[in-house]
Amino acid sequence: MYENLTNDELRVYRILEGLGDSESLTGSQIMERLMIKDRRYFHQLIFELRLKGVPIVSIKSGSHSGYWLARNKDELASYLHDKELYIATHKKIIEAMRGAAEAIF
Repeated sequence: MYENLTNDELRVYRILEGLGDSESLTGSQIMERLMIKDRRYFHQLIFELRLKGVPIVSIKSGSHSGYWLARNKDELASYLHDKELYIATHKKIIEAMRGAAEAIF
């Protein structure tokens, strides 16, 4: 399905294949299974996979967090909605801090 994946990207994809949100794996769990030590490298792999169109979704909430492949459009839409809210919130913070910077200088 994804011919243009590097070996490490393919290894991550294969781990996530077939997982649902209730069976998601944390970054640490995936890194341990793949013997990846560098967290930054792992996050770069996830980033590159998403850029290549692999529908990796994730959740971070209290007792439940992890990565999995979206199984349908609704799962992906929910993930994208959360990301859009995150961006909107941070845009507000950026604008407020720009205003604060003007007041300081």
